[in-house]
Amino acid sequence: MTMQNPETSLKKRYLFKLMTNFVGLGIGLVTQAIVPRALGPSSYGNFSFLTNFFLQLMGFLNLNSSTAFYTKLSQRQDDKGLISFYFYLTMIVSAATAIFVGVSYLSGIDHVIWPEQKAIFVGLAMLWALLQTYNSTLIQVSDAYGLTAKSEVVNMLQRILGLLIIFILFIFNRLNLFSYFILQILIFVVVIAFLIILIQKFKVHLINTWRLNKIQLKSYIKEFTSFCVPLIIFSIFAIMEQMADRWFLQKFSGSMQQGFYALAYQTGAIGALFVSAMIPLIMREFAIEFANNNIERMRQLFIKYTKMLFAIAAFFGCFLAVEAKNVMLIFGGEAYTGAIIAITIMCFFPMQQASGQMNAAFFFATGRTKTYSNIGLCLFLIGLPLTIFLLGPEKYGALQSGAIGLAAKTMVMTSLSVNIQLWFNTKYLKVSFSRFLIHQFIVVSIFIVVAAGCSQAVALLFSTDHFAGHFFVAGILYTIIVSCLVWCFPWMGALKKSQISELAVQMINKMPIKFHQ
Repeated sequence: MTMQNPETSLKKRYLFKLMTNFVGLGIGLVTQAIVPRALGPSSYGNFSFLTNFFLQLMGFLNLNSSTAFYTKLSQRQDDKGLISFYFYLTMIVSAATAIFVGVSYLSGIDHVIWPEQKAIFVGLAMLWALLQTYNSTLIQVSDAYGLTAKSEVVNMLQRILGLLIIFILFIFNRLNLFSYFILQILIFVVVIAFLIILIQKFKVHLINTWRLNKIQLKSYIKEFTSFCVPLIIFSIFAIMEQMADRWFLQKFSGSMQQGFYALAYQTGAIGALFVSAMIPLIMREFAIEFANNNIERMRQLFIKYTKMLFAIAAFFGCFLAVEAKNVMLIFGGEAYTGAIIAITIMCFFPMQQASGQMNAAFFFATGRTKTYSNIGLCLFLIGLPLTIFLLGPEKYGALQSGAIGLAAKTMVMTSLSVNIQLWFNTKYLKVSFSRFLIHQFIVVSIFIVVAAGCSQAVALLFSTDHFAGHFFVAGILYTIIVSCLVWCFPWMGALKKSQISELAVQMINKMPIKFHQ
């Protein structure tokens, strides 16, 4: 077997994820411009509220075992029993979720848990979340086995197929909440089938490894318990807080404000698209290097990619924040005018999310789940009261500030959490905490100034009616200027000029994508 340099292998896998995410960005932008507009703020808000609820519920029942699974599988790729054990665990979580829904309706408390929601949509949202979980698990398996390129091809094809069907439904005025749910569910089913075939063909026969003996079961239960128990209390409170955020917004501000927040969150997610591509790969490297006791390598990875991913998220986030009004008009239309401030705030969220995901990956890879849990528990004591104050009813002295309040709360608590985690990780690695903060401040300041300057300059060429043209031209100008700045000052992206040149050459050589490889 030909062994690859770990850094080279990581670059190649990230490059492929990056390229497919470029395609995904285009598809995502078009989809984002269609779906909120077709569904309207209320239905779009209902979709966001219900799917978020079930993802949080399954996350609570999962108790971070997905993180344990990915970490352990990355370290022990020959341990096929891990896959069987985790799928057993996932099926138990699925059954518990279905039982919860059934009991809620039988006991008559469904209207309290899901205010103003129809039973059919609650059921579809549950099924959507279950399939999303199985899909994510299979992607974790493919990443852990180094099948990133092949699984990303499947991922890209499903995005293209999904966009095509959404566009057809939109043209024929058949895109509504029900059809959107059904479409998402069918696509998940197809993708899951292809991922199973992919993993079966190239790495492991999933069907042949289902059986586990008692010794194996006891061993895996003990191992997962050791990893997850320190996170149980934290997970309970964290999920409670996140569910309370959306429940308070739904209960006291309604589906429309839920839709405004959903659009703001999805807009911010554009900046996180390229960051999310890298996190599973970095986490895999952390887990492997920690198993090999290679702290120096982990230090290099953490410094480089924490700064790089922050800069990537800041590149998108700063521009989108400046262009918040045009973003709202492109993605949602006039019906979402009330979302402008929330969009502006949430565009900065992916920057903190990038650092937060890197911090979490490092905590989990090094087994310091207790420290991670304690940080979260302390912040819960601040977060929940802040939710009540910002989103609760005015008659009890709260602000009832809707989507803006939840966006502000999300940003404040995420920033506080991320920087506390960063402090602990920099102490562990014996590197400077302040240098990370200085890097963040400088990058955001420069990108904001450039974005504002480009927006003002292009505003002289376009009237307010040509918001799409303004957004497009300003984006091109902003990209050119930022690219020049990063070329002149590579430290902004935690790069060297030689690495920038190498990345450009690799991207050119990789095009067009050869799907048979």
